[in-house]
Amino acid sequence: MSEPFPEPIPAMPYIVIDDGGDHYLAGSRCDQCGATMLGKRLGCAACGDGALTDVRLNDTGRVRTCTVITRSYPGVPVPFIAAVIAIDGGGVVRGTLHGPIPDDPVAEIGKPVRISIEDTGQRDPNGRAFYAQNFRPMETAA
Repeated sequence: MSEPFPEPIPAMPYIVIDDGGDHYLAGSRCDQCGATMLGKRLGCAACGDGALTDVRLNDTGRVRTCTVITRSYPGVPVPFIAAVIAIDGGGVVRGTLHGPIPDDPVAEIGKPVRISIEDTGQRDPNGRAFYAQNFRPMETAA
C-alpha cells in the first residue's frame, strides 16, 4: 500500500484548500457598506465598521498593474510578471501572471484573468506542497 499524498499547505492565510480539494481565496465583506477585502478582517478598511461576513472571493479579475521581474532570489526563475489583480466582486491580490513576457507591461492593464490556486513547486521538510495564487489570461486559462 502506498503512502497517502501529503496535505498541501496554503502559502498565505487567505488561501483555502478544503477537504474536497477545492482551492479558493477567502475574504471579508462589510455588512454596513458592502466593501469586500482579501483575507479575514476584524474591521472594514472602507468605513471602519466591525460587522463583517466571511466570503469566498471570485476566481476572475482584471490586471490592475504589473511589471516584469528580471532579478529575484536564488532558485526563482526569471523573467516573470508580478501583477496586482482587482478581483471581480471586490478585493485585490498580488501574485504571478503567467503567459508570454510582454514588451510593454502597461498593455496588460485591464485584461481579464482567471485566478487559480496552484502548487508553487516548493516543499516543506515533510514534502508537503505550498500552494499560492496565480493568474492566467482568460484566453489561455484552463
